[in-house]
Amino acid sequence: MEHTAALSIRGISKTFTGQRALEGVSLDIQTGKVTALLGMNGSGKSTLIKILAGVYAPDPGGSLSVRGKDLPLPLTPAAAHAAGLRFLHQDLGLVDALTIADNFALSDGFFTRTAFSPVKLRKEHAHVAATLELLGIDEHPGRLVGDLTPSTRTMVGIARAFQHRSGRVDDGAPADVDALRRNILILDEPTASLPAHEADRVLALLDMLRGHGGTAVYVSHRIEEVRRIADNVAVLRDGLLVADEPLGERDAAAVVSLVIGRELESPAIRSAEEREGPVLLSTRALSGPRLDGIDLDVHAGEIVGVTGLVGCGRSELVRLIAGAQQSSAGSMTLAGKPYTPDSPAAAITTGVACVPQNRRRDGIVLDLGVGENLTLGRLRRYTRGPVINRTAEKAAAEDLSRRFLVKASSLAAPVRSLSGGNQQKVVVARAASGTPLLLLLDEPSQGVDALARQEISRLLKELADDGVAVLVASTDYDDFVGLADRVVVLDRGRIAAELAGPEITEDGIALACQTGAPA
Repeated sequence: MEHTAALSIRGISKTFTGQRALEGVSLDIQTGKVTALLGMNGSGKSTLIKILAGVYAPDPGGSLSVRGKDLPLPLTPAAAHAAGLRFLHQDLGLVDALTIADNFALSDGFFTRTAFSPVKLRKEHAHVAATLELLGIDEHPGRLVGDLTPSTRTMVGIARAFQHRSGRVDDGAPADVDALRRNILILDEPTASLPAHEADRVLALLDMLRGHGGTAVYVSHRIEEVRRIADNVAVLRDGLLVADEPLGERDAAAVVSLVIGRELESPAIRSAEEREGPVLLSTRALSGPRLDGIDLDVHAGEIVGVTGLVGCGRSELVRLIAGAQQSSAGSMTLAGKPYTPDSPAAAITTGVACVPQNRRRDGIVLDLGVGENLTLGRLRRYTRGPVINRTAEKAAAEDLSRRFLVKASSLAAPVRSLSGGNQQKVVVARAASGTPLLLLLDEPSQGVDALARQEISRLLKELADDGVAVLVASTDYDDFVGLADRVVVLDRGRIAAELAGPEITEDGIALACQTGAPA
């Protein structure tokens, strides 16, 4: 197949209130190939995608064309869809309470004889079943999306993007190979919340799409996934396109260097003397719906990782300790005293802070300013009676923003305007601001670029050096390398293995998760 440009982007720029988010980006997306669109948080990737989706209007002067046909700018979402641009975001836009078939119809409408007649369910299901079959997805159209595994949900989102209907009435057809070739799929971190073996299923589907001549743009911070799936790599840095070339045989370090413009520093390993301290948290026979008798000690100044395959109880352990879920059996002590939090507020009062897995839902208030999010939950420090001392609150927010390297146009800017990495820094900064005894983090690197991940790791080490006990739950084994003093591997709710020192490598953790024993 001759690889010509499926999508041509020429001179696209975007300015927000005096801040240049994109500057003269020109890029060709080749037909039948997967192009990885990479860049640090805030580099302009999301802005470019939103311009392609018709959400943002670019600055005057640029142009777009799909398969040689110019598209008028600014695009509308309908025009982008009609041109064959299909988008799959980290938030898949699926409704759990509806069936797969109903979710398909939310995109392009139901099959009806007329726009006002009843839905033709048999034809609806046949259409969806044919599309799922073409993409190798073994699911019934009538199954509720809420009952699907995370990777299957993502695959259903991809399948929905490739369905072909020309209207709401009875004139549609299932996706076929021509539809796979005609449409251009743009995926924005589709595997960010998936463990490795679940992400593999999504990557296999993209492999199949490419085998049919499909074209995709793949945005991810997971470098190993990029190395596996991408043919070409395009890199944005501070709104500028700094690389557009074949990926070739670059190793992970070379790809990261291309993205950040320099080599990452090697993580410093703390010595045993630096991490010794008394037992701060102790759990005995701790149990819940997924946990079965967990005995775990975490020392002051120690960083402990918790991982395992899907269903192991990793996140449940964090919720139990954070007071967000109640245990069914067992006990906990904190600093030698019985610890029985009945709510997150009670846990915080006792000295336990938590960075939740879903920061956008549970960690920040998107429409509040950066400064307000940094001080949220600790306003009593800045109040006298019913009056908030705004000067003291602002000073505290500025100090946290500076210490935790939060990059924002101002403290008044809504936190939704920040990149994913900077939103995560806001959550970590607020959790650490009360100088907790114990800091819990659930999937702290989700949607975070390599540099922000390194910065967060450095901040966690500084907290540990100050005596804070840190417990990190993650499915990304790279989170623990160079950070954790110990890694505890859970399997079906029980501790199956424990790794320390030189045993803490990605391969070593992966083997322990599969076999229950370190390498």
